[in-house]
Amino acid sequence: MKPFVALIFFLIVPATLTAQGRAPDGWNIGVIIATDSNPYIGQSADVVPIPLISYRSGPLSIGTNGLGYRFIQTGPWDVTVAARPRFSGLISTDGALLDGIDRQVTGDLALEARYDIGVYYASFDLRQEFTGEHDGQELRFGVGTRTRVGRLGLDLGAGAFWQNDDLSRYIWGVSPSETAIGRPAYAPGDVIVPYVSLRARLPLSGNWSLLGTVRVDFLNSDISGSPIIEDDQLFSGALGISYSF
Repeated sequence: MKPFVALIFFLIVPATLTAQGRAPDGWNIGVIIATDSNPYIGQSADVVPIPLISYRSGPLSIGTNGLGYRFIQTGPWDVTVAARPRFSGLISTDGALLDGIDRQVTGDLALEARYDIGVYYASFDLRQEFTGEHDGQELRFGVGTRTRVGRLGLDLGAGAFWQNDDLSRYIWGVSPSETAIGRPAYAPGDVIVPYVSLRARLPLSGNWSLLGTVRVDFLNSDISGSPIIEDDQLFSGALGISYSF
């Protein structure tokens, strides 16, 4: 699995499954075809099929995007504590331009809050890395609205995430031990990345559904100024099918 394509899967596709409100109990299995523009220097876009597996029982949810426990569900509020995986586009790279740079899959402890009323919602996540690789922190904030066109459910969202210096250096930067000719050490510092997204779900016969998502992340100059970054936008998307039971 290519790392940035994996990032699409773990961040965007699980949200698509719940784009029309709170997720029901039970299993959800399927497969998606995911792609992204991969902003790292010398890297091409990837297209990868990825299995989709998740299970929810009351407040407990588990799947390929981690483990969560919803400890508050009061009116429009949901609050969940979770353990989530984090991927970097530097886990596996091609070509000499990124030779000597490697990252690990890390894990975050997360506090996730969502306010959902009518066709509108807001979400707020606080994440802290716990696997000892970078000690990074991240805040995520998003808003969105849901609508329907016939049977097609659409979710238009926008937001931003803030990464502290430790995390941004790990994801976007170059450590002193990774320097090479034409590749100086680089630390972006604290960064904020806005995004817009469109998610869709189309129910089919029985418990089958088609899923789709597109998203654009806007990388600021602190990120695009890194010697290993060649784009200032990250385009990503996925299309798949799922079965719920």
